Amino acid sequence: MILVDIGNSGLRAARVDESLLHSGMGLPDDLPVFQLSWSAIGQQIRKTKPATQNSPYSRWCPIGDLDALRWLIRSVAGDGGDENAGVWRVASVHREVQLRLSEVLARERPTAFVQWVTHRDIPMQVCVDYPDRLGIDRLLAARAARYVLQWKSDPSSEAVGPCIVVQAGTAITVDWVDEQGRFMGGAILPGVGLSLQYMAAGTDQLPWLPTECVDQAPQLPGKNTEQAIAAGVHASVVGGVRFLIDRYRKGTSVPVILSGGDGQLLQHAISPPVHYQKHLVLMGLALP
Repeated sequence: MILVDIGNSGLRAARVDESLLHSGMGLPDDLPVFQLSWSAIGQQIRKTKPATQNSPYSRWCPIGDLDALRWLIRSVAGDGGDENAGVWRVASVHREVQLRLSEVLARERPTAFVQWVTHRDIPMQVCVDYPDRLGIDRLLAARAARYVLQWKSDPSSEAVGPCIVVQAGTAITVDWVDEQGRFMGGAILPGVGLSLQYMAAGTDQLPWLPTECVDQAPQLPGKNTEQAIAAGVHASVVGGVRFLIDRYRKGTSVPVILSGGDGQLLQHAISPPVHYQKHLVLMGLALP
């Protein structure tokens, strides 16, 4: 089975053995994951773009680039023909990329069975105003977070308790799952990369900085524009997430499950119990 997570500034895909999905072990940390990345609002920024670098498992590309999508499909599924087509389970929060992937899959893997996952496919009660508008990545992450907590505590028990799920991607979502395992909604704020892009797009002289400039402890006070931006973005992201978690916890020790590209940036700023889990959305897709 091939799992695909289409986000607002990137796409991740991994191939897993279906027997793994029923083993109770979840996805291994060293699972090969192929990735496409693009700038969420880069076309609106008239400034020098930060340098990017490809690797054997990742490429930078324009949104919906057909050649990049073909590379990803062939990389994750192999070049052996229809025997590698298999089952594709896809979650998407980006309609244009979803459409492009569907077109390329139809040509590259015409016999593949593609499941476009919606909230109706996930055995989890959704207590929000408009379930159809809920980002499927948030719901998948919440389901996987419950699974992670159950496995860490007592795999034979279904009594997990409430948890806070933080997805630190293009946007950062800080969601609440109650003691009954219901998705109750949450908060959304700009992630590190998006904050840096909007700073560049909305100002005359501030540069467009790479996400790597925002690390665990940016210099404060910043002695130049770049240091000042890094310190400010770090404070807004880390401070905002920590404030939301404190409001959820209300003095208790509700566990936090972190994931996403900037999840580890937040991990050291949150009081325990807190767990970092790679590829939480893919894990949610993998669960039977």
